[in-house]
Amino acid sequence: MDSRERRQTSTGTAALVGTVVGLGVVCLYLGLGLLVAGWKISDFLLRLSPSTVGYFVGMIALVVVSVGLPIAVFLRFQLVSPLVVLVLAALAWLVLGAVQGLLSLETIFGLALYAAYLSPIALVLYGVLGGGEYLFRTETSRP
Repeated sequence: MDSRERRQTSTGTAALVGTVVGLGVVCLYLGLGLLVAGWKISDFLLRLSPSTVGYFVGMIALVVVSVGLPIAVFLRFQLVSPLVVLVLAALAWLVLGAVQGLLSLETIFGLALYAAYLSPIALVLYGVLGGGEYLFRTETSRP
């Protein structure tokens, strides 16, 4: 079966799967932080303020979008380049931490925060490379 003949996932289903995977990554991060890094919920609750709640919600949204979007785009349009950017970005952060000697079970959480801060760059790359891949596929599929 040719890739152009594959049935596309609906937009709603693709968005739901991407969102669930993104939220799963956030939950995994928080769960491992509690189990591995020794985070304490009581420390978090003591420092809770409206600004920290806003920051926390913003970071969660950014991570959900930066992880879920490539998955949703792949499911909906079969575009591979956003997934490649996501995997390469994750591997690059791990390699950077390993090369600098910073990679441990505790420090990986800090590297993940830096990755989340820089995720708007990945979002731009998703758009540019995914858009280019989409245009290439539509131009080459014309008779």
